[in-house]
Amino acid sequence: MNGAWNGEERPVILQIQNSKKPEQLIQLVMDTSNAHLETVGLKALFGMKEIRLDTMDVLESLPEYAEVLSFLVEAMSAAQDLNLPFVYQNAFDFHDAKYTIRDERDWMVLKRVDSEDTPDRSQAEFP
Repeated sequence: MNGAWNGEERPVILQIQNSKKPEQLIQLVMDTSNAHLETVGLKALFGMKEIRLDTMDVLESLPEYAEVLSFLVEAMSAAQDLNLPFVYQNAFDFHDAKYTIRDERDWMVLKRVDSEDTPDRSQAEFP
């Protein structure tokens, strides 16, 4: 993964390595408009849509988002090892924080939400 996109180099913000399988590595890169950060590697490793994040959300709490992405990579890897399908959950909790992940055309958009903004969990898809 060199971060190249449409002939342009995209800045790599961080790399996330699966702690159980170090050869599984994804990158979080800045898109060309600087409005979003995007993962690179989920499609190649797991056949899953890449994840897009709002730049301002991430810059406020980069370590937190890195942990969430690491958790998702390890969950995808475990599902792959067990030959089970992986399905993104619409809403989930991680370390006492609530997140949503929604399908937006070519991307899955991940966002931390305040408790009063949390969507109805009955709508969540569980693997």
